[in-house]
Amino acid sequence: MNRLFLGQQRSRRGFSRWNTSGDISAGAASEAAGFTLVELLVVIAIIGILIALLLPAVQAAREAARRMQCTNHLKQWGLAMLNYEHTHKALVYPNSRLGGSSNCGALAPNSPRISYPPRLWPFIEQQPLYDRYDFKLPFHHLGTPGTGNEPIVLVQVPLYFCPSDRTGFWLPPADSHSRSRGNYVLNWGAADFCQDTTKYPNYRPSPFGPNRSARLAELVDGTSNTMLMSEVLQAVQDGIWDFRGDILNDDVSCAQFMTINTPNSGVDQNSCIASRGCTDPNRPAPLVDVWPRIVAARSKHPGGVNVLMADGSVHFISNSISQATWQAMGSMDGGEVLQQSPF
Repeated sequence: MNRLFLGQQRSRRGFSRWNTSGDISAGAASEAAGFTLVELLVVIAIIGILIALLLPAVQAAREAARRMQCTNHLKQWGLAMLNYEHTHKALVYPNSRLGGSSNCGALAPNSPRISYPPRLWPFIEQQPLYDRYDFKLPFHHLGTPGTGNEPIVLVQVPLYFCPSDRTGFWLPPADSHSRSRGNYVLNWGAADFCQDTTKYPNYRPSPFGPNRSARLAELVDGTSNTMLMSEVLQAVQDGIWDFRGDILNDDVSCAQFMTINTPNSGVDQNSCIASRGCTDPNRPAPLVDVWPRIVAARSKHPGGVNVLMADGSVHFISNSISQATWQAMGSMDGGEVLQQSPF
């Protein structure tokens, strides 16, 4: 009887594993499917390794796209500059501050405080902003926030910003005057903001200076050899008193870069008030609040910065460029002979 019972068990198990057509049953498939814990952990580890390998490539591809977009922004600024020069017979008026060691920072007579972007608005498809801006008033309000030109300078035009940096404002508690920040600034050459030749005797004029801009005909070094614009980094937060990237402000070293230091090098010398949020002078780049005012071209692009030349071309300049070549690109009539192309 026992033998018969065991045989019946085997018969039943066999029947449960095979159907009448001879196919494997669902019960057998369920026994064969699935991973062991070790196999699952191995798969997870392999996926993690693949992600770790692919992530830098994805980040690099994204940064390459951002750098290309930054290049396009500068090209549009270049077209605006050239069209402005053709219309007004001089490059765009940079700011209202006077130069020279005796009165650097003083306002030009009968001139409201203004930086370069408003005059270029019609040439970057921002005619409505230009039409609403009162050029008889300064860029800031005259006592009541939200009045005067303040609502207009708060508009964030996409061309103000390098996509690799943030889209920033200048807002309280920095001070009561609000406006957009930006990344693209004018070439001030190898001197401080005042372009004081007593401190920088080897300074050769750049296309822009305090209350001054050149005509293209004055760029005797050649338009393809002379920079008009490059990039700087903005303050890391909106409410910080840090003049870098304050492009709508005509104050000292807000909308300029100098070629004293090569790209992404040296220590900037600019206004930084700790009681108004500027408590970490190493962000976004090293900074001390001393005179004379000097700001280097900087970007978040790995290895260098984009620059706009006076012929409208845009090039990526490596951080390793020699100081002599960098300063030669910053002057408009230095007569320097470049030993090799920096592009």
